[in-house]
Amino acid sequence: MSAGVFVSKNGVVTKAKGYQPKEALLFAPSKKNSSQILREQRTAMKHNNKQIKDRFAQATKRA
Repeated sequence: MSAGVFVSKNGVVTKAKGYQPKEALLFAPSKKNSSQILREQRTAMKHNNKQIKDRFAQATKRA
């Protein structure tokens, strides 16, 4: 798909122009390839898991 914003109305995808009804699904293609997206998701997941473990350890630490 080329750059721009697209809209899906009743299962039909077209290039978005002007006002769109609120039930329309708007989307834009990513400029990243799938490996970049997966790498970012893995990094974010590792960061979130570490943060959860750190906070859990801090919350359960006895004073």
